[in-house]
Amino acid sequence: MGLTHNPGLDWTFWKRRGKREMLLLFPALPLSLAYFIFQELKDKGEFSLPPGVKLPLEWRGGQQAAAPLPFSPLEPSQVRRQISGRILFLEEVQKALMESRAVGAPLEDVLHWLYLQGEIDFRPGVGYDSQGRPICYRCGQNSSIVLGECGACGFVCPSCESCLSLGPSRGCRPLYIFPALEGLTPREEELCLPQLNFALTPAQEDAYGEAKEFVSQGKEGECLLWAACGAGKTEVAYGAIAEALKQGKKVLYACPRREVVKEMEGRMASAWPGLKVVALYGGSPQKFREGDLILATAHQALRFYQKFHLVVLDEADAFPLSADPMLHYALRRARKPGGQILWLTATPSEEMRHMVRRNSLKVIYLPARPHGHPLPVPEFIIPFWGGRLGEGSIPSAVLRCLKEAELAGAQVMIFVPSVAQVSCMERWFLAQIPSGFWGNPWVRGCHAGHPDREEVIGAFRERRFFALITTTLLERGVTIPHVYILVLFAHEEKIFDTNTLVQIAGRAGRHRDYPQGKVWFYGYKVTPSMAEAQGQIREFNRLARQRGYLK
Repeated sequence: MGLTHNPGLDWTFWKRRGKREMLLLFPALPLSLAYFIFQELKDKGEFSLPPGVKLPLEWRGGQQAAAPLPFSPLEPSQVRRQISGRILFLEEVQKALMESRAVGAPLEDVLHWLYLQGEIDFRPGVGYDSQGRPICYRCGQNSSIVLGECGACGFVCPSCESCLSLGPSRGCRPLYIFPALEGLTPREEELCLPQLNFALTPAQEDAYGEAKEFVSQGKEGECLLWAACGAGKTEVAYGAIAEALKQGKKVLYACPRREVVKEMEGRMASAWPGLKVVALYGGSPQKFREGDLILATAHQALRFYQKFHLVVLDEADAFPLSADPMLHYALRRARKPGGQILWLTATPSEEMRHMVRRNSLKVIYLPARPHGHPLPVPEFIIPFWGGRLGEGSIPSAVLRCLKEAELAGAQVMIFVPSVAQVSCMERWFLAQIPSGFWGNPWVRGCHAGHPDREEVIGAFRERRFFALITTTLLERGVTIPHVYILVLFAHEEKIFDTNTLVQIAGRAGRHRDYPQGKVWFYGYKVTPSMAEAQGQIREFNRLARQRGYLK
C-alpha cells in the first residue's frame, strides 16, 4: 500500500516462506500515511485516518510468480555489518557505505530485504503519531512541521524545519534504523588509561574516582558532574570514559559547538594515542566513520540510534543545548537501552538542581579549581541615587570598582544585558573619562555582531586596553589571566539569570598566578538570581574547604 518501493521484492520474500497470495492497495499511498495505517493495524487491528484524509482505494490480488533476487545473498549481510547504531536516510546510507568501500547495489532493494528479514527497521522521515499528529522521526519534534507540494513524490507532503540543517526530512523519504550490533570486546587496561601531561589535584582525583565508579557499578542511568567554573571537569570525565573503554563499551563525547569538538579531538587523541578517536561536526570530512571514542556535536547525534553504552555531554547548559529539546532527545536516543549519561556542567538547569535536592539524580561535586584558592564571591552594589547608568556622571561606586582593578594591575570585563547598551556604555564611559587608566581609548565594546569582534577580543587578551564592555557572548569560553568582573544592570533577570551570573563570575580568579579576582553585581535591587548565584559560589567554597581542597 506504499510501504514498499518494489512489491515484487516483497512477494519474492513471502513466497519463499509459503505464502500463496499478496494483495496490493491501489493507488499506492504516501509513505507517511501508509506507515501510520500499518502501525494502527499492527497495534489495534483497525485504523482511523488523520483528520481531513480520504482514501479512494481498491484491493487487487491473485497468484504471482516469485522473482529472482536482484542482488547476491551476501550483500545484505555485508551492508548490515558496515552500519551499526545509526538512523539514516538512503543517501546517507550510500555515503556511509562509500566511506567503508562496501557499496551494495541496488541499495534500496538490499535495505528493504534487511527490513523484511527483521534486521533493520524503517519509517518515513515525517509521519503521524498515534493521535494522528505530524511528527519528525529523525529529531522527534512536532512543532516545526510544514505541509507543501513535494516535487519528489507529487503529494502534499509534511516536512520538518527543526532538523533541516542535516538535510530534508520529509514524509516520502524512508528513514532506516540500524540496531547496534551486540557484544563487548574488553580492551587492555593500559591502552584505556588516559595519558595526561599533568597531575590531577586532590579534588580532581576524588571526582575522577567517583566518575569511574559510576560506570563500573552501572547502578544509575544518569549522573551530574557539577563543577566549579575552571575546575577541570573534562579531565575528571576521563575516569568514566576510561572505565567504559576498558569494558569494551561504545562511548560518545558530545559538545554543543563544533569548535569545542575540534579542540577536544586533539586533546583526546593525545590522551588515548593507542585508540581511534573520531570527531563528527558540520564540515568534518567523514560523517560515518567508526571509532573507539566518538566526539560529536549534539546535532550529529541525531544520526545515532541506541549505539552508545556511555554518553558524556560537556557544557550541558550551553547554547544551543539549553534552548533546544531536540538535541536532548537526540542524545538520549543515541544511548543504548540500559546505557548511561554523564552530564558535565558548572551551571546545571533548575530541573537538574531540583533533582539533586530530591536525591533523584546522582551528583559528583568538583568544587575547587586546580590552584586551590576559593572562588571569588560576587559583591552586590545597590545604588541609592536617582540617576541612571548611561546618564550624567559615572556613579562613585562604579569608579571605585575601576580604581580598585587599576591599582591591582587587573583588567575589567564589564557585562551589560543588550547589544544596544554596549555602544551606549562605551560612549558614556569615554565621555566621562576621555583618557586615563591605560591610555586612550581605555575602554572598548564588543558583541556577537560586532564587525571587529575578534580584533577587539585579541587586543584585550594582549592587554592593549583596560576595560572591555560586552554582552553574555563572553560569559564562557574566555580566560583572561588577570581580570575583574563588573555586571551592570544585574537586576535584569531575563538576561542575567542564575546560571549566566555564575558563568560570568567564573571568568575571575581562574589563573594560578592571579587567583584573587573580584566580582561585582551592580543593580537597582537584589534579584533571586543574584542571591542564588552568590549562594552557589559560597556553597562550593564551603564544600571545598570542608574537604580540604583549599590552601
